[in-house]
This record gives sequence, structure tokens and C-alpha cells, in this order.
Amino acid sequence: MTFQLSGNGPEIYEKVMVPLWFGRWAEALIETLRLKAGENVLDVACGTGVTTRLAKTKVGPEGRVDGLDINTSMLAKAEEIADGLEIGWIESDVGEIALPSRTYDVLMSQHGYHYFPDKPAALSEFHRLLRPGGRMAFSIWDGHSPYTQAIAAALAQHISSEIASKQRSQRETPSADELATQVSNAGFSEVEVRRQELMIDVPLAEEFVPLHLGSMPIAGAFMALDADAQAALITDVSEALEPFVQGDRIIYADAVHMAIGYK
Repeated sequence: MTFQLSGNGPEIYEKVMVPLWFGRWAEALIETLRLKAGENVLDVACGTGVTTRLAKTKVGPEGRVDGLDINTSMLAKAEEIADGLEIGWIESDVGEIALPSRTYDVLMSQHGYHYFPDKPAALSEFHRLLRPGGRMAFSIWDGHSPYTQAIAAALAQHISSEIASKQRSQRETPSADELATQVSNAGFSEVEVRRQELMIDVPLAEEFVPLHLGSMPIAGAFMALDADAQAALITDVSEALEPFVQGDRIIYADAVHMAIGYK
């Protein structure tokens, strides 16, 4: 499973999903890592670079920050946004990173781990690239939220079970115990998995659903629907989320697991 965006997907992702979802989780990840001035940091599966940019503000001009992703268009948007921040951008598969061992003090990844096709190989690379005493943390969804459940059900009803399964798979993630075992098996010590919960606040379905799906790999399937079918899908999501509507917003709880380990 990979997360690939094309066309204007990266731009929508940055303008919509980053401030409403991923920017908030990025802040939580950075706070957990407690980055210090002068540290060298690698952000794996960096996307449009929200976590990467935050890391650079923490380590300052004396620290090195690199963002790595396999998606060319996401990296291009990341580099455009971070112009002048002196961040390195690396296009690479996570299982074979062409960098010397012991390059970084910190490795991090926000919502990327569940897309890695070979998780043991990725964790092995994390361990190899860390200096002795270095630390690693990544965040991963703790299952579905009310919103993602509603979206998956509507996609199955109005597009196909295959498209719904593709979207749903983003939230089909390992348990906390499974994560701890996987990180420990890669050689990390003092392994800890923390659950973090945030209240998410997004516009009503009529506004948010087209923007959200437009920033996802299944954007083409949604856009291929005629106007009536799109409206029917959005209505199903809206009705499912009625209990979470407050005024002109949808407010609901969402959660991640944060896996932490040391070399």
C-alpha cells in the first residue's frame, strides 16, 4: 500500500488537510521528540513537509533536517513551501535509503508507517541511520474515526467496494502491542507506544468531503461521479455525522498511536 497523489492533490492536501488534520498531529509528534538545537533529523514519508518544517524551527540553522518521500509531486510541493528554510529533500523508497549509517540524531514519521510495504526493512533502515543514543518516533492512526467510517460507507454505496476498501485501508493499522513488538524486533530499546487523542474540527460535509476526497489517492473515482451521485454521497456522510455537528462544524474525536524507541 502506498499513498500517491498527482495533479492538484498535493496542493489541496497542504491547504486543507494539513491545517485541519495533519498540522495538529505534527505538533504533537514534534512535542514528543523534544528536538534540540543543532540536532540532525530525518522526516520519513514527509508528504508536503509540515512536520519537516516544524523540525527545522526547533533545531535551528546549526541542525540538519531532511524530508524523505517516494511521491515526486508531494516533495515538489514541500520544497516550494519551505523555500529558504535550508531543508534537504530526498526522493526514495523507505526500505533502501542511500545515506550513510549513523547520520541522524532523530528519525520521525507522521502517518507514514502503515503505507510502508516492508515494515521490518523500514525499521531496520531507521535503526541503521540513527547515531548511538539517537531516538525515533512515528505516529499512526489508531483505527477509524466517526468521519472516516462515514466516508468509507458512502464510498461503498456510491462508487464501489474496491474504492471503499482502498480508502478504509489507511486506517487499518497495527495494535499498540503489535507496534511495540515490531519496533523492539528492529533493535530499538526503551520502546513505548502512547495513545494520543485530539478533537478534530472540520467544515460541514458539503464543503469538506469534496476537498478531503480531492486530496486522496481515490480523487479520480470521486470526481468521475456525476453531480447527482456526488451529492448523494455527500448527503450520506452528512446524515451519518449529524450527532457530531456543532453549528457549522463537525467536531469529533480522533486518535493516533505514537511509537517511540531509542538506539
